[in-house]
Amino acid sequence: MTGLAKQMAEASLAAYGSVIGVGIALAVVLFALRGKGHPESLE
Repeated sequence: MTGLAKQMAEASLAAYGSVIGVGIALAVVLFALRGKGHPESLE
């Protein structure tokens, strides 16, 4: 059972990490597009 629990923990950690990675990438892209597309609207 310990092996299964470890596998479950690693799978959930990998899924959580991928969600964080996608969220960070999405935020970076949105900030880049907003900065390049409308630089005058930030002031």
